[in-house]
Amino acid sequence: MRRRFERISFPSVGLALGMMAVSACSKGPTGDVSGPVDREGLSAFCLELLDAAAVGASRDAIPALTDPDMVAADDVLAGYLVPTDRVIGIKVGSDYLAFPHSVLWWHEIVNVRILGLAITYCPLTGSSMVFSNTAAGGADFGVSGLLFQNNLVMYDRSASGVEESLWPQMLTVARCGAAEGRALTMYRSIEIEWADWVALHPDTRVLSSETGYVRPYGQYPYGNYEGNDFTLIPIPLPLLDDRRPMKERVLGIPFGDEDGGARAYPFGSLHDLGDLAVVQEIVGVPASEIVVFWDSDAEAAVAFRPQVDGQHLTFEVTNGAFVDAETGSQWSIDGEALSGPLAGSTLPIVADAYVSFWFAFAAFFPNADLWETEA
Repeated sequence: MRRRFERISFPSVGLALGMMAVSACSKGPTGDVSGPVDREGLSAFCLELLDAAAVGASRDAIPALTDPDMVAADDVLAGYLVPTDRVIGIKVGSDYLAFPHSVLWWHEIVNVRILGLAITYCPLTGSSMVFSNTAAGGADFGVSGLLFQNNLVMYDRSASGVEESLWPQMLTVARCGAAEGRALTMYRSIEIEWADWVALHPDTRVLSSETGYVRPYGQYPYGNYEGNDFTLIPIPLPLLDDRRPMKERVLGIPFGDEDGGARAYPFGSLHDLGDLAVVQEIVGVPASEIVVFWDSDAEAAVAFRPQVDGQHLTFEVTNGAFVDAETGSQWSIDGEALSGPLAGSTLPIVADAYVSFWFAFAAFFPNADLWETEA
């Protein structure tokens, strides 16, 4: 029998379903309403979300950050990080930025207005995703307090505060409100351990510990959640896929087809390939070629299109490096050519790919194929 866990540092909440969630949408998706709710007029998308949502906390009880300070990797205000901390790394122009899970555990969303980006991480589903805010009209995103299949539901902070919409992170589409049906665009990112990100990009900047909030950023607030098989909201049996451990991280790639097709690359299986590995294959509908780079030390898996300037590339691991057979150029885990004829080139990333816990990816994509090493 599954049991729920409770966020420490936040008031305990029950698994209030159905009407509490629906009331949050009857006067605008994130408004406060009490009493019976008239469901008439709500769309099928909205009803689907609300019928499956639970209240995890009140709106903004988990406060999103907006334009926080970024500091150098060796700054004292980056001292909360340890080498194995996981970070979401992005490149903007010639700048590299890192957003640690250890801050996102407490805030879940970082809005960077000058870039028009929202860096998001849901601790309950282990999902790291970076979005452009263009589909939300340039609005900041906040934490609604609702959960959809244990996943963060964001809301956009409109100027009026009346027509806010709900955006389940792993759906990447607004499912309730004025923006309903509008899809977010994902921005190129990589999830990797801090020491390995700094080794790749020593000039990186990272979130400062001075965020304007008093939080123990070196302390994980969810007990042993990542190491157990419990979820806050029990997973319905049809959505519970036991082919892999529930909390194992996978690199998931949705295909965007009508059947909800997707493919998942479990970190455990990738570990079996060795310190560095390459998986190059044809996937999806319509079929297209991808290459997955894996680094066991960095606990990082990233998917790319194997081509540069129209030139098709075939990859392998040679002498402890990612190398393309066509030119002999060496590549980094984040898809940058470090040496050889293609030095300075960048592989196109599979933009919709992201890392999450297996149980969550399987729940959102029940038709997902599972890549595993051959016996």
